[in-house]
Amino acid sequence: MPPGQIARRLLGQRFGSVGNVYRRIFVNLELIVDVVERELPRNANVLDIGGGDGALVERLLNRRSDLIVSMCDLAPHIGDFLSESNRANVTLLAATDFTEVTGAYDAVTISDVVHHVPAEERDAFFGSLAKSCNRWGCRKIILKDIEPCGWRATLSLFADRYVTGDRHVALFSRANFAELARRHFPKAGRASAVPDWPNYCEVLSW
Repeated sequence: MPPGQIARRLLGQRFGSVGNVYRRIFVNLELIVDVVERELPRNANVLDIGGGDGALVERLLNRRSDLIVSMCDLAPHIGDFLSESNRANVTLLAATDFTEVTGAYDAVTISDVVHHVPAEERDAFFGSLAKSCNRWGCRKIILKDIEPCGWRATLSLFADRYVTGDRHVALFSRANFAELARRHFPKAGRASAVPDWPNYCEVLSW
């Protein structure tokens, strides 16, 4: 069992507070939310792909209670960091690939997901994302990932491999994103931000 899962079991209800302190080493999520929230219209219906424990969604809903969020993840149990008040605005779709999600969404958020997708599968991931966005009627994607440069990026990579337990993780650069965006979303406009280096945000809209 990876060390991260062991810590989750041992800490129990204290895992949320300890996890927030641990995550802060790698990223200031409040700075990421600064970018995400200004890209979302009022009363938007948002699909968060790979939402995991819900730490980003929790912070987003603390500021934007008007949003309705569906959160899908391949993991069988998700949303541990969501407060009771915010959970009422979130539909949890555990053990669900985004290609299986139905409904209509104004925007999609993808935070720290693509670097967990094997490099040889990323083209197919973005191809499936383009088809799914067409099906959902979605015209905006907000992606957050990590530029592979500097000590924080290296530390994040090691943490994913040896604490989280994903030995195949490989960071996903803005240049990689730009190439896949041109291929699969050729009509989309692109906006970039680096709110907390090496953590970056990319927005596609069309």
